[in-house]
Amino acid sequence: MKKNKIKNIAGLIGLFIILSSCNVYKSVDIGSIENVNFKGMVDNKISLELQVPVTNPNGYKIKIKEMDLDVTINGKYLGKMKNADEIIIPAKSSDIQIFPVDIHVKNILTSMSSLYKIRKSKSFEMQIEGTIKVKALLNSKTIKVSEKQSVTI
Repeated sequence: MKKNKIKNIAGLIGLFIILSSCNVYKSVDIGSIENVNFKGMVDNKISLELQVPVTNPNGYKIKIKEMDLDVTINGKYLGKMKNADEIIIPAKSSDIQIFPVDIHVKNILTSMSSLYKIRKSKSFEMQIEGTIKVKALLNSKTIKVSEKQSVTI
């Protein structure tokens, strides 16, 4: 009877070691925004689709549950960026992902003026700061973001 218990415990320890080694997290690589598509505007909300190259080398999908980002374009504060829907990055993928986002603008006239100027230019500087909540398997994590990049239209 004692030998069976020892075998069971040894088996559980071995299974635990095997399963924990399978959950080694590899970092997800998110590239620069390649394209921005204007989807519409209702009240003080501007809907966009951002096309971003994303590489997920992990064997599991990653969900972006919530985005809470301050957006500044060419040095002028535009508003808060939130994801319109949950964004899923497939397992073992390296593709352009579509990020449907809504920007809740503080001042609609200033924002529209900035967006109109952007439309006539070939590129603009975009800065985002805030947090993104992600979930992978059973783990959730809040990531702080502070990025500044030039976006070509």
